[in-house]
Amino acid sequence: MAGCITEEIAMHDRRKPKRIFCLLLAALTVLVCLAGCAGGAENGGTSGSAAPDDLSRFENARLGVVTGSLYGGYSRERFPNATVKEFNNFADVLGALLQGKVDGTMLDRPNFNAVKRTESGLSCTVIPEYSVEIGFGFQKNAAGNALKAQMDGFLARLKADGTLDGLIGKWYGETEPQESVPLGELPAASVPLNVSVDMTRKPFVYMYNGEPVGFEIEVLYLFCKEYGYRVNYTNGSFSTDGLSGLASERYDMVCAGLYMTDERKQSVNFSEPYMVAEVVMAVYGEGGGFFTSVAESFEKTFVREGRWKMILEGVGTTLLISLCAVLGGTLLGFLLYLWTRSKYKASSLVARGIAAVYSKIVAGMPTLVILMLLFYVVFGRVDISGLAVAVIGFILTFGSFVYNQIKLSAESVDRGQTEAAYALGYGRNRAFFRIVLPQAMKMFLPVYSSEIVNLVKATSVVGYIAVNDLTKVGDIIRSNTYEAFFPLIAVALIYFLITWGISALLGLLGRRMDPKRKKKNERDKKKFLPEEA
Repeated sequence: MAGCITEEIAMHDRRKPKRIFCLLLAALTVLVCLAGCAGGAENGGTSGSAAPDDLSRFENARLGVVTGSLYGGYSRERFPNATVKEFNNFADVLGALLQGKVDGTMLDRPNFNAVKRTESGLSCTVIPEYSVEIGFGFQKNAAGNALKAQMDGFLARLKADGTLDGLIGKWYGETEPQESVPLGELPAASVPLNVSVDMTRKPFVYMYNGEPVGFEIEVLYLFCKEYGYRVNYTNGSFSTDGLSGLASERYDMVCAGLYMTDERKQSVNFSEPYMVAEVVMAVYGEGGGFFTSVAESFEKTFVREGRWKMILEGVGTTLLISLCAVLGGTLLGFLLYLWTRSKYKASSLVARGIAAVYSKIVAGMPTLVILMLLFYVVFGRVDISGLAVAVIGFILTFGSFVYNQIKLSAESVDRGQTEAAYALGYGRNRAFFRIVLPQAMKMFLPVYSSEIVNLVKATSVVGYIAVNDLTKVGDIIRSNTYEAFFPLIAVALIYFLITWGISALLGLLGRRMDPKRKKKNERDKKKFLPEEA
């Protein structure tokens, strides 16, 4: 009877992955249908039905803008009765426009042309009151002034010989250029130039076939080739990474299609504008059929330009940060706790003081703030990658958890256990490692496993310090395809599979290491063994 029950339980465990997969498949199907229905219902609205040159239709419209952008002020100024909705980035704004959540959005003409390459249903109306100056950003110091002077002279020469107009026609037109710039061909012995690039700023800078391309990338290549620089580029948001990196002198230059506003000129040393772009109001007409749009979205997200490889690289980065943080944080927290147990009173007091301050600081600050402090302040003038800073930051946060949890678990063990060990002749350290620690692990391991899962999910913020993890790669794909559904679903599903797999693996290891379970299995085996004659 016991054997039948055990077999039934085993069969039930084997069915779990199948059930979870079926549930995921059903949920994905429902989401696809809902997205298609919503898109079909909303895209058929009146946003594209009026005359394209009639701005009066936006007087009471819903306008989408990026939070804190220049267009937020323009929209409120030009259309005071309109409802202005703010979004985190341009990909979100465009997604809202395609889904009918907003009626229009302002953007510059080059950006509109780049978007229209992918979304043929877009149309625009020129807003003659506004235009934007676009240029490169440099540090506000002597080095920045020298680099700016070189770039200004270089741009003037490109303009004089017609090269600049040729590049503008190539990258800012309505057809997609099919070539990338070989930044890797620049001589390795050249003077390094640390450049922040924002891959979401198409067509100024974006990702194509896994390489940074765009108008500013090609100008940068020609500039470095003439002046003998070697490019060390870092991908990050210009608002959270590029401009902050200029202020901290982490970067020498920012390439992101920067608008030269009066406010930015106070902290950024701009080149002469290489172009003055007109501002347009983009609207979206009716889209294609549901299944056609879903198939096209899937192809753009995963197949085109081999973007599935970018997703795999993002997964690898996320797992690398998580693994290093778990190993390093566990070692840090455990060694810190052992230091607090030092038999020398002075050493123990110092360790406890350090541990108390360290724990308070980590507990009182969001992980994102810790990462940004490390990246822009502590290591602001140090040549260190965002990936290394992310690993250090998560080692510190996870180490704080390990220290506090081991301390709590060890203190929960009855003190009589230690006294009994002493009575049996055990030394101080031997009593801890042989008697106290094994019992403390029963409380520690379940919480430890849960915290590892939380750590993997928390790594989704490392994109703020120029790390191309899974979440950041999803944002890059969205910014190039202007599709939200499949990139976000893919990221969410991958995170779920990673955390579910880690939970299952840690649960299996915990059951294998449970001494009570081992003893029970041994008793069960003896119970069903045939008796000796």
